[in-house]
Amino acid sequence: MHDLNILIYPLLQRYANLTKPVSVMGFGSPRFWKQCSIFIFVFVFVVGLLPLQLIAQPLASGKSKFLGCSMRSIRTNFSKYWNQVTPDNAGKWASVESSQDQYNWTPLDNIYNYAMTNGFPYRHHTFIWGSQYPGWITSLDSASQRAQVEEWIRLVGTRYPNINFVDVVNEPFTTQVPFKNALGGDGATGWDWVITAFRWARQYCAPGVKLHLNEYNILHNNTATDRYMALIDTLKVRGLIDGFGIQGHYFEFKGSGYTWSIPTIKSNLDRLAAKGLPIYITEFDINEPVDSVQLQNYKTYFPIFWEHPAVKGITLWGYVDGDIWQGNANLLDSRNAERPALQWLRTYIVSPFAPVAISPVGVGGVPRNPVLFWHSSDSATSYHLQVSTSSTFSPSIITDTTITDTTIQLSPLAESTRYYWRVSASNEHGTSEYSTAAYFKTDIFIVSVSDDGGIPAQPFLSQNYPNPFNPVTRIQYSIPENGYVSLKVYSLVGTEVAIVISGVQHAGRHTVMFEGTGLAGGVYLYRLQSGNFMETRKLLLLK
Repeated sequence: MHDLNILIYPLLQRYANLTKPVSVMGFGSPRFWKQCSIFIFVFVFVVGLLPLQLIAQPLASGKSKFLGCSMRSIRTNFSKYWNQVTPDNAGKWASVESSQDQYNWTPLDNIYNYAMTNGFPYRHHTFIWGSQYPGWITSLDSASQRAQVEEWIRLVGTRYPNINFVDVVNEPFTTQVPFKNALGGDGATGWDWVITAFRWARQYCAPGVKLHLNEYNILHNNTATDRYMALIDTLKVRGLIDGFGIQGHYFEFKGSGYTWSIPTIKSNLDRLAAKGLPIYITEFDINEPVDSVQLQNYKTYFPIFWEHPAVKGITLWGYVDGDIWQGNANLLDSRNAERPALQWLRTYIVSPFAPVAISPVGVGGVPRNPVLFWHSSDSATSYHLQVSTSSTFSPSIITDTTITDTTIQLSPLAESTRYYWRVSASNEHGTSEYSTAAYFKTDIFIVSVSDDGGIPAQPFLSQNYPNPFNPVTRIQYSIPENGYVSLKVYSLVGTEVAIVISGVQHAGRHTVMFEGTGLAGGVYLYRLQSGNFMETRKLLLLK
């Protein structure tokens, strides 16, 4: 706002005579009121000339996930674009304690306080990273190294009690930590040193602080994803991890001479989402010098993550020319003008993203009049549904309708037929792409419950909605006869974890709510039994 003060204040002094005491002119004097009217006119005129960005809110304001950015120093235009903060270098151990027991907290204090003042989530980066640590620690013996690491985690955890997320260990696969043996080395788990760091983080961070892993080069091949999933499981079974980061640098997807498979990236993201923990894209950037090339790659890669329901936020790794890790990844040029990729982000973020089909997806035995469910899309005011017997949705579209809900029961379709369906979302800013097409195959029966309590022809168990969920989801089922009904939830290994329904019920269509509070995040099975009918489906609890 410095430029604003330079512009307005001299005008106010000149035209409103602000330096002259009111008592000299008098409240009743014509000159006083004339000066007031001029003051109001000039103020309104000048404010009207201000760029919209000076009064705009962050791009993702009001959305269910944040769009943040790393911060090296506090910039006055940061909050015009971003609503989450990660310190770039200021939060790393070597930056704070370059000399043993001599601390420089000021840069980190400033960034943390900026986040708190603006109500932005703060992600601390990082407790342990093999590429940045104080050099003096390598000269200590093992016991002293262990004590110093614990002290560093304790100091950060207690100094900054309102941390939202912390990268406890950064890049455990791709960087070497010279003091890891002091923390237990590989040990019996292969990751004892990581477990030690997470235990200290849980001990010294305030309750509610979410503990995360952070790594790069994860999604582009199955082996890397498998390895990350195994480490996540090692921490998850001990109750030590609350989410994890995938950095999302451009070189993780595309570089000189190569482009990783986008279907593989999407598939591995889905595999990680099945862990039931929230995912964060922590260091996203696209370093392309040509505006049109950067824009096209933003359009290709950013929606993969922004539109995924398990991804709860994206943090860009810098945005200003000359103050960013990867050259040419900036979104503002040297004149602070927005590059086309940022202009596109501005529109894209406020538009609804493509919904995700929930049910029925890839299954048979579906009633001829199925109930379709999909994830709601942020800020959507309506949805457009298409159902077809063709995977290309041309020319045989059976249903083509616009509704405001995220569920619809179709009129009876043909029996024993495969159908494809997709849905898009709309609001005043635009319309999303269609969701990935899903399919189902109808059976021969129709499930119907009339307004007067009519009886369904066949038993049926619907997919829960929403799915994934936290902490409550809805389960619908139909039974054609009065009788004993059992609806239970099981772990993947078959352990019963919850009884939703157990007792005699009347024939008809029923809806129950299942609450996952107290359960660990992850995939569970729910099973309906009624007479000779039994059906099992999966649900995903996010924590």
